[in-house]
Amino acid sequence: MTPRQGLLALFGLICTSLIVWQPLTVEAAQSDLQLITQSFNVAADGSLTATLALPATLARTDLATVSIVVTVYPRVNDRESVNRMIGPPINLPLPDDVVTISPGCCAGSQRGQFTVSVPLEVDGARPDALNVPNAGLYPVTFAVQRDGRVISQVLSFVNRLPAAGEKLNLDPMPIAMAIGTHSAVHLDSKATISVDSTTVAEMTSLADTLDVLTANKFPATVRVAPAVLNGLQELNSGLFDRLIAALQLHRVVAEPQWPIDPSAAAAAKQDLLYASWLRDGEDRFAGLGLGSSVVSSASILVDGPIGADGAALRRLGGAQLMVMTPKIYDGLKGTILIYSDNKGELVPADLPNGAVLDTAVVDHHISDLLVHPLATPELTRIYAVAGLLALRQSILISGESAQRHAVVIGTPDLGVPNASLLGSITALIADTPGLAAATLDDVALRTDRLLLNGEEQPVTLPSSNGAALATRIFTQAAVNNEIDAVASMLPNDSDKPKGWRDLANLLPTTALDDAAAEAMVTNIRAELASIRDAVQIPTAYTINLPGKRSTVRVRFVNTSDTPLKIKVRLSSPSGKLVFTNNDQPVLLEPGVPLPIPIPVEARSNGTSGVSLDVFTPNDVPIGSTVPLKFRVNALGVGNVLTAVLFGLVLLWWLEHFRATRKKRRTRTPATLPES
Repeated sequence: MTPRQGLLALFGLICTSLIVWQPLTVEAAQSDLQLITQSFNVAADGSLTATLALPATLARTDLATVSIVVTVYPRVNDRESVNRMIGPPINLPLPDDVVTISPGCCAGSQRGQFTVSVPLEVDGARPDALNVPNAGLYPVTFAVQRDGRVISQVLSFVNRLPAAGEKLNLDPMPIAMAIGTHSAVHLDSKATISVDSTTVAEMTSLADTLDVLTANKFPATVRVAPAVLNGLQELNSGLFDRLIAALQLHRVVAEPQWPIDPSAAAAAKQDLLYASWLRDGEDRFAGLGLGSSVVSSASILVDGPIGADGAALRRLGGAQLMVMTPKIYDGLKGTILIYSDNKGELVPADLPNGAVLDTAVVDHHISDLLVHPLATPELTRIYAVAGLLALRQSILISGESAQRHAVVIGTPDLGVPNASLLGSITALIADTPGLAAATLDDVALRTDRLLLNGEEQPVTLPSSNGAALATRIFTQAAVNNEIDAVASMLPNDSDKPKGWRDLANLLPTTALDDAAAEAMVTNIRAELASIRDAVQIPTAYTINLPGKRSTVRVRFVNTSDTPLKIKVRLSSPSGKLVFTNNDQPVLLEPGVPLPIPIPVEARSNGTSGVSLDVFTPNDVPIGSTVPLKFRVNALGVGNVLTAVLFGLVLLWWLEHFRATRKKRRTRTPATLPES
């Protein structure tokens, strides 16, 4: 093992031992205090105020018999410390200061609730105040004690703001929000679009979430399929209009017009198809009301496996940043887990030909809080923001710029977060100095790459399989060739070919399952066959030719209601007959028999086999070759001369016979007859 490899292994071991990468939900035990509200960002001379509720088991406790102990602990300077503290179990260092108060004077509006307020100070002169000498993030506990024994408590954090004259770097650390919807479109064999049954619910949730983010001035980057929005427009126009209006204030990830896996497309050598569909997707977004100021190709959201070729394909489409779910990222080769939650930097993903694509990961801890919130929304949002501030503090201590580091928040599966919970968290982020909302485009441009020992730590993406898509593409090509052939038979203004091609062009999309794709191909081919079969081709028969040169008429009938064009070709395999075929298409009017004349020249007498072939105008055979027989009984030159000579001889003989008889009749006798 090289020294560098040893350092990397030691670094990973230490990080793994210190950090809980997929934190368990910090649920409230039956004896835990409930944090209802709390002042989180507190001035140096302000007061830490919190409203607390006793757990159900202590709800009838007489507050006059207990005391509330508020304890502050040393400042937190890194996120790892926050993770260790919140546990479970809670793991705290020795306290810095403690204030004990009676809750009896501060009963809340509901039974079992009370509000406490503790002043902060910087010099430790007041016994009734918590001594917090420096600005920063501090753990605090609120504990209910009886007779010196803690019967209920809760851990929280407070962000002490800088005092007048206290120097502190307030450069903000960017926080970006990623939302990837999961609604999908489905196509049947006739290309009828349907959407998931949960689409309306998810899109309603998305609109609610975007509304609270807008109110907090917190932009999000959203992935939603253009086909889903198109289907929603028909399904629920009111919700569609609301969602389009909400998206105007956020960013929408550029997506293909129809669902297609980029990794499968790259593996199947369909880069051009994917690029074309990606452009068409942007056009569809524009047609739905989302223009270029909203739609961005700079970022992609990955919630499923993506191959290196697929990532490269998205990079060619303009992607500069790939945002992954924690689960996908953690499963990659070369992953250094500490980067995501405790560095706020990007990791390059290796692509073919030496290229890379920067990768960010949805924050592990905050993503878990979004789906497994703590006992109260207030505690949930404080834990979320405390981790961000601790990360920022460690960046500043290392001498780096907080603006060159960023955190991406979202759910573990890049779904739509709960609007109320996310609104609470982002509102606190917006109110916290040192944190600032950003878009993923900003993160891509301004965030540094992770270096370990001065070197980048790339991750390796898996390989891809495009066999299924390649099969679809092969079938599509075959069907399109069949469409082209039949289209050449139809009138130029026929709209049927476009309809067939529109269907065939959908075959690559995953919106068509295998059964629907097969049914679509079957339907198209059935319609094409009905056009070809409308041309009635003669069956085998025999033709007698009276001479060396003649004209053969082959009869055809078009049984459809549309004029059709064909080519007819006769050929003699033996070469005894020569046909003068016209290579121009012949128009068959509907229902009108048409004898097509074809000149023929016979080179010899006798019977010869002839092939009758019928083609589309673009030379694709229609049906099988029809075998014909031609009989030739023509007279040749030698036969004619023989007949002429025979005729002359016959004429001479007849003439000679007649002359001889005549001569006999007119001859004078040698002696006169006796009287």
